[in-house]
Amino acid sequence: MERLHMDSAVAFATLNPAEIALIADTAMAIGVPSAATLEGTGLSPTALLHGKAKASIEQHVTALNNAVSLSGDRLLALRAGSRAHITAFGIVGYALWSSATLREALTVAREYAPLLNFKYGPTLSVEDGTAVLRFTDSGGLGIEEAEFSIEFELAKVLTFLRDLQIPHFQPSCVRLLSSCGEHHSRAGTLLSCNNVSNDTVAQIRFNAAWLDHSLSQANPRTHKACTEACDQLLEVQGNHVDLASNVRSILSNASTQIPTLPEVASTLCMSARTLRRRLDLMNTSYSQLLDDVRKTLAIRYVGSTGLTTEIIAEKLGYSDAANFSHAFKRWTGQAPRQYRATSVAQIELPKNVFVGKTRAPRHIQLHAAAA
Repeated sequence: MERLHMDSAVAFATLNPAEIALIADTAMAIGVPSAATLEGTGLSPTALLHGKAKASIEQHVTALNNAVSLSGDRLLALRAGSRAHITAFGIVGYALWSSATLREALTVAREYAPLLNFKYGPTLSVEDGTAVLRFTDSGGLGIEEAEFSIEFELAKVLTFLRDLQIPHFQPSCVRLLSSCGEHHSRAGTLLSCNNVSNDTVAQIRFNAAWLDHSLSQANPRTHKACTEACDQLLEVQGNHVDLASNVRSILSNASTQIPTLPEVASTLCMSARTLRRRLDLMNTSYSQLLDDVRKTLAIRYVGSTGLTTEIIAEKLGYSDAANFSHAFKRWTGQAPRQYRATSVAQIELPKNVFVGKTRAPRHIQLHAAAA
């Protein structure tokens, strides 16, 4: 099964506010004042009009919830998303437009996902001749918030696909999170899709043959110029984000396995190549950051817990305790057992001091594959 990931980047604190303006405009068309849609976002209609504001995912969610609630229109998220054409995203939109095939356009979308405000995917897979674009929330949204936000994103991506003007392109089905049959029927009419139902993961499905369909507006020179400009925009955006800190955070807070470089890149909404290049410009690398994270956690585990060397090695992704011990001695100059003995010996509580209950330290769990 072929997979192409375009996962959202929660790590990017700012988004292009154009989509919030689109939500406000869609709600205003049916009688909801823009100020009411923006209530609680900290944004003003004037700031959106001049495009000088920056927006977070939380602000996007708040505006969308306000618009749906105040308008009473359950289709509003889909309506607003259907108005998000690729030309609204500037040079990255033209990079999509000038791609040779739909597959290349989707690859561009993955590469420059932050410039397209992708927040919940999509993830592309090819299964038995069917292309499937899936949209998922990382788990931070409520049920209704997830339904509204993902419907907006799904309608936006479906609009992108149609903007590429592939003759006779049509999704075979659309799956929404909502289980309401009436909503499916109305959504099908709005999205021009006869097969809309619910699923645990929202998705757009279409014939995989469309992926390699040549786009009539393809232009290699324009495409190259646009992608080069997109690279520069990502670099500028990256200057406002502490990329190394974000990578460290992702590695430190992994709940199951330590993510690989491509997985970290996907979380940050960029390709592995782009992440390597940008870290190199910062005079660091994924391997160096991973080593730093392992060192910090290893010292914490050895110095302040009773975990065995074998367990710590497993948590930090080493193939065995010997490899971990070798790395630990490289970091500290001491073997784990010697370091622990020294640390314990240095801890001396003053006499006659009442020691009350203390909060147990929170230990980050890293159950990783063997390094």
